Parts: sequence; structure tokens; C-alpha cells
Amino acid sequence: MPRLKRPHRPILYLLSVFLVTLSIFTVFGERGGLHLWRLWQEKKKLEEKNFLLQRENEILRERVYRLRHDDRYLEKIAREELNLVRPGEIIYRFASSESKRNRSQPVIDPISDPPRSSAQKPRR
Repeated sequence: MPRLKRPHRPILYLLSVFLVTLSIFTVFGERGGLHLWRLWQEKKKLEEKNFLLQRENEILRERVYRLRHDDRYLEKIAREELNLVRPGEIIYRFASSESKRNRSQPVIDPISDPPRSSAQKPRR
């Protein structure tokens, strides 16, 4: 029985190794699919940050415009941020809610003995 020659088998192995190597470099290489995916994620974050900064710029532009053209707004800002008042005005300052909470707590008598820890022995 004659034996069939298979000269294409080594070429087939080389071609399959080449294709596997090429696919690995395509996915994991320096400019592969994973790198492109990371760049896409970074681009998405930068676009979101850019949008927020543009919105903040628009708010600041509006504030500058109002400060330059709206006298009532300018007076309001001067009163709030610089604590300015008109001549003859009286300012009333009320205690903050935090100081009201402190007043509602019981007062500790400074003359009484402080609580002892379990490590301290009573004095005789």
C-alpha cells in the first residue's frame, strides 16, 4: 500500500501558530483591543469632566454678568459675603442651632468627683 505524503501539514501548523500569535497581539498588544477599551473609558471620563467644567463656567459667566449689570444682585452678594450694611441699619445675630443643642444638655457640676475608671483605686 502506498503511503500518502502530506507536505502541507507543517505549513498548516505554521499558519495556525501565526494566526494564534497574531490574534494574541491584536487583543493584548501595545495597541490592541484592551488598550483601545481603556482609552475609550478614559475618553468617556474626560468628556464627563469636560461637561461639568463647561457647566461650571456657564454659571460663573452668569454670575460675572449679574455682578456687572445687576445692582441688586451686587448689593445682595456684598451683604452676604462681606457683611456690609447700610448706614442706620441694625443687625441682629441669632445663636446657631448647634449652640442651642449645647444648652439643652445637662450641666455637669465641676465640684463633684469625676467618675473613676476601673483602674483607679479609691482614696482613703
